Amino acid sequence: MEPLPDAALVVRGGQNLPENFVKGSGVTVGADKSLQGVSVNSAPGLTVKELTGAISRTGYPGILNNQVGVTNVGAVREYGGDVVSSATRTNPHHSILSGLTAEDASRLFRPTLLNPSRRKKK
Repeated sequence: MEPLPDAALVVRGGQNLPENFVKGSGVTVGADKSLQGVSVNSAPGLTVKELTGAISRTGYPGILNNQVGVTNVGAVREYGGDVVSSATRTNPHHSILSGLTAEDASRLFRPTLLNPSRRKKK
């Protein structure tokens, strides 16, 4: 699998506070305080709306907050981390972010914006 290009957008649902990253499902924190296994969505050439649509379809918990954080792969790499594609059966844009501290991840994914794919109240 080819690495994601620096320009590829990366989105993560929720408030994206440092504690949200540390408490993420499947996330581990190394001795150097770097995160491993942070679930995000990323794919070359897709918009925020296209990337958040997959979050909505999978019932990702961040959708409850109606907000998402957005950065790009290049910014993650500048902070010393990386984003790797990790598609699932239900989410072809699923990716894993690793190598950042929770504080750096929060800086990159804040401020958040209104999720363009949020579910409308009935």
